[in-house]
Amino acid sequence: MATKFAARSQAAARYLSMPPVMPKSLRYLRALLLVMAILLALNTIDRLGVVLTYGPSDGTSMAVGEGLLAIAGCTFLLACVGAFFLLGVTAKRSWWLTLALPLLAIANIAVAFAIIPADHVGVGLVLDAYLANGLLTVVLVVLLLKRPVRAYFGITRPAAATKAA
Repeated sequence: MATKFAARSQAAARYLSMPPVMPKSLRYLRALLLVMAILLALNTIDRLGVVLTYGPSDGTSMAVGEGLLAIAGCTFLLACVGAFFLLGVTAKRSWWLTLALPLLAIANIAVAFAIIPADHVGVGLVLDAYLANGLLTVVLVVLLLKRPVRAYFGITRPAAATKAA
């Protein structure tokens, strides 16, 4: 009877234990993801406005151009919001999925420059591509690769190979 009670109390203690303290750089990273999501929402609306006003680049129909811009922008936006919530859970999978965000940033930039006509690529689009998609994504990766964040998710460096004598 005593062993049964001890097993139950250990199981209950395992579920009631406090999660590890979230590092400060991870809190900054989560805030950055929300800022990126807000900027991406505004940038996607602006890009769609440019395409609706001036039309897409030559050889692209209006529906395809609008659709590609909306899909690329909204996918990146939703991935940023999803990464915000994923990084609240201490699982290696959450860290690895967030590390894949730069691929969506590249796709978002490529679609914007392919669909928007070259005559109407202005300062706003260039700043959007380099600031919101480029620079903020680099900051995201740097924060994600910091040692306290990796340790929080249990990501460790591989052991150094020892030289044979």
